[in-house]
Amino acid sequence: MAAIAIATYAWAAPAGNAAAAADLPSEQFLAEQGLTIVGPMQAAGGLKAWAAYREQQPIPIYRLPDGKHWVIGTVIDAQGKDVNAKTLQAAVQKPMGQQIWGDLERSHWIGDGRPDAAHIAYVFTDPNCPYCNQLWREARPWVQSGQLQLRHILVAVLRPSSEGKAAAILGAKSPEQALAGHAQAYADAQGKNPDTLGIAALPRIPLSARDALANNVSLMTAMGLRATPASIWKNAQGQVQTRTGMPPGLLEEMLGKPAGK
Repeated sequence: MAAIAIATYAWAAPAGNAAAAADLPSEQFLAEQGLTIVGPMQAAGGLKAWAAYREQQPIPIYRLPDGKHWVIGTVIDAQGKDVNAKTLQAAVQKPMGQQIWGDLERSHWIGDGRPDAAHIAYVFTDPNCPYCNQLWREARPWVQSGQLQLRHILVAVLRPSSEGKAAAILGAKSPEQALAGHAQAYADAQGKNPDTLGIAALPRIPLSARDALANNVSLMTAMGLRATPASIWKNAQGQVQTRTGMPPGLLEEMLGKPAGK
């Protein structure tokens, strides 16, 4: 069965650049493309291949038989199937997960629950997000029992008052208590104007809070997440899992439990 390379970007080695022609494109090119190289991978189709990723997107690099040209793209068979998709995903899953987890750990997050909880989940949270509040409410039994710690990464993406509310929480003497108080007040006042729920929005946003929120949104965007809540945790095998919204059984998934248990 024939395999066809569908190029999304082709690169030729500069004349006389023997080192680049013998291996990968230049480090400068890879850096300009934002590519992180994982390493060589076995690939169908007869081309030498490397697994890479960019902003949590797996990217394959194929060297053409002349050893002087490369293709970044997809190799398909006669039926249009990506013949290397599974191999590529398996190669990048662990390093991408490690990078994601490290970026989350270094982010500006607010803890909800015991730091020694058996399970940890990071959650991109907008103060005006009803589903974020639903997640907070439904997580109470597991958070309060010490099984789960939620680490909220505040973002302001839903309403004009989101930034002021998030800034008020971040700037509080105890952000943890401010977040809990906001979430409880939001839960107790269902059905009202969202802008009036929970903590009062700051009319003027401190530069430190503005920068923290901008960095959080940038991190969320880099991870390809477009909605709140966006939850990230590790499963029993240590693999990073991501869900957006409040799908059924989300908390059970975080805890590694069968749905409904």
